[in-house]
Amino acid sequence: MALSPTTTMFLKSLFPRIKVSSHIPLRAILIVPFVVQIFGAVGLTGWLSLRNGQQAVNEVTTQLRNEVSTRIQERLKDYLEAPKVIAQINWDAINLGHLNIQDTASLTQQFWRQRFLFDSVNISAIYFGSAQGEFIGLGFQNNNQWQIGRAGKSTKGKFHSLGIDNQGKPTELLEIGNDYDPRIRPWYKNAVEAKKPTWSDIYADFKELRLKVTLVQPVYQDDNELIGVVGVDFVLSHIREFLQSFKIGKSGQTFIIERSGFLVASSTSQKPFSLKDEEVTRIKAENVDNCLIGTTANYLIKYFGGFSKIKQSQQLEFILNGKRQFLQVVPFSDGENLDWLIVVVVPEEDFMEQINVNTRTTIRLCLIALFVATVIGVLTSRWISYPVMRLSAASREIASGKFDRIVEIKAVNELEILAESFNLMAKQLQQSFANLEKTNAELEQRVEERTAALRQSEEKFALAFQASPELITISKLSDNRIIEVNDSFLDIAGYSREEVIGKTGIELNLWVNIEERSNIYKILETQGRIRNQEISLRLKSGQVRIGLLSGEVVFLDGQLCLLSIVNDITERKEAAEALRTAEAKYRSIFENSIEGIFQTTPDGFFLSANPALAKMYGYSDCSELIASMRNIAEQLYVNPNRRQEFIDTINKYEEVSNFESQIYRYDGSIIWMSEKARAVRDANGEILYYEGTVEDITLRKQAEAALRAEQEKSERLLMNILPEPIAFRLKEDTSAIADYFEKATILFSDIVGFTPIAARVSPIELVNLLNQIFLNLTI
Repeated sequence: MALSPTTTMFLKSLFPRIKVSSHIPLRAILIVPFVVQIFGAVGLTGWLSLRNGQQAVNEVTTQLRNEVSTRIQERLKDYLEAPKVIAQINWDAINLGHLNIQDTASLTQQFWRQRFLFDSVNISAIYFGSAQGEFIGLGFQNNNQWQIGRAGKSTKGKFHSLGIDNQGKPTELLEIGNDYDPRIRPWYKNAVEAKKPTWSDIYADFKELRLKVTLVQPVYQDDNELIGVVGVDFVLSHIREFLQSFKIGKSGQTFIIERSGFLVASSTSQKPFSLKDEEVTRIKAENVDNCLIGTTANYLIKYFGGFSKIKQSQQLEFILNGKRQFLQVVPFSDGENLDWLIVVVVPEEDFMEQINVNTRTTIRLCLIALFVATVIGVLTSRWISYPVMRLSAASREIASGKFDRIVEIKAVNELEILAESFNLMAKQLQQSFANLEKTNAELEQRVEERTAALRQSEEKFALAFQASPELITISKLSDNRIIEVNDSFLDIAGYSREEVIGKTGIELNLWVNIEERSNIYKILETQGRIRNQEISLRLKSGQVRIGLLSGEVVFLDGQLCLLSIVNDITERKEAAEALRTAEAKYRSIFENSIEGIFQTTPDGFFLSANPALAKMYGYSDCSELIASMRNIAEQLYVNPNRRQEFIDTINKYEEVSNFESQIYRYDGSIIWMSEKARAVRDANGEILYYEGTVEDITLRKQAEAALRAEQEKSERLLMNILPEPIAFRLKEDTSAIADYFEKATILFSDIVGFTPIAARVSPIELVNLLNQIFLNLTI
């Protein structure tokens, strides 16, 4: 298939240095794809093999690192558990009085028995140091012999080493050492400072060249006075021996460090300390002679910013001498105060040797396959291209008008079929030329029909263009001059067609805001169209109208034009402004009304409330009222049933009026309120919310109650002073006395106190008034 001009230009723009050519030899078409496929398949296979091998190495090293770190943690817990148990046993024995710390023989026997209860290899010493400076202990030396150690008054402050027999009793004095005071030793100070069981700092042994850590536990009297410290030593060389038993690949290493960076133990032969001038100095991991361990420690410091920031197990990778190293660091704690880091590092190279061999083999096979495929492709292309060249020569002869040319090919079955088809084509060409004139006539007729259809379509468009109620214009993009407008534009804008055609919007003074025009053309330049952009247009009369402009760049009569449609929304904008004004007015009424206004849901929540309602209910503002009120029936109404009565009444009559209830204010006081409300429903008749007003009628209720009390008081007083027949008659008549004799009510309301009204009436007038009242009552 030939490339279209557009496609060719696109390819040239993407690859300017590559010439797109359709003249590609058949040999290249046959050889190149075949060779590329072979090379790609073999190369992909090799790449997948290498990739799968690397993934397998990653998985194996991950499992190996996890397994090694887990085994180290388990062994450390086993090593460190025995000192805890022994120290606790000795502490209990001293506190319970079962072990006399003054009796060195019994202390020695206690320690001697304990060394058989646990693995003696892991426990290097058991001892007790008193607050008076006395020391008694049992230690396992590098010569695989147990010795008794003593220091104090009996040894004049010197450290004595004594032999021990099979019964745990001291024999001869083996050595007199330097001055020794347990109270200045690191393990003693750590115990006194911690005041509980704790591990001491790692320190150098007093007698031998080795590092130790001690589980110490202070012993106190009942009055919290220090008696001394029991201790159990653990030699760190045991951990180093255990780490050296691991085989992590060919050159992998593991080591344990403190958070300070000092080395605890490693799988190398190097000791975790150095000796200079007979002084033991601990070594930091980054300073270890082993390159892999030193580089790993420095990487951890750089990656985390310090060993103290490593909070959980991490698996990492780093490059050493251009080779990848797999690393895992695991925090370790025994539950007391030990805080170490276990590090396992494995070079990738230890596992990649066989994978690299396979990779080299794959590359060789790929090159061999490529060579064989190229040779086969060349031979195949020669076998196929020769008959094709004969077909090509025959096609050129037919093109020159020699239709009687016949081609015979006996090579490939497909090419034989192609030759037969070629010969058939030559016979059909003559008939095709004969039919060409007829076909041309038919094509001309079709063109005329399509031209008529296009003319009809244009007429329909013109009819729709002129009948549209929106303002439609067509202008040239080159100079923005209008070339066509519809009748709606002329009617609304007030111009005639002659005044508009050939003019620009600026010349017609249509644009109220020139910046709007600039923004519109910027959008058209980037997007090619614009939709519903609000603009202001000035009519010929000077009136300003607001419209929504939609436009699109179209191609008409060989030039780019802008088709613009403006929907006049002036009335809609004015209606919206009127609505905003009405809403503002309603909001002012809502906010400033002296009556409470509310909206509540059927399930007892406030949707809205005005300031007057919040003030009436004792809240600081509306938001506090809405947020606090979660159940109107229980929180607001004194009688919770009134809320249901309120709802039932609205469900029955669609509204309530003068619905009086007692309610709780925010401070707990009770007031009377009168509600007037209605239900607001949706299109399906379901209640959305209730809205209405609330009036505080507490003062009115109080006045009514006072008036009733005064009336009842007057009636009781009148009943007490009237003759029995009249009083009996009043009991039979339930009408209130005050309803008939207002003066009597006022007069008798406080007659016992001789009110100012009674004072102003003369005795005779008072008697006459009473006689008149009694006379009326007896009638």
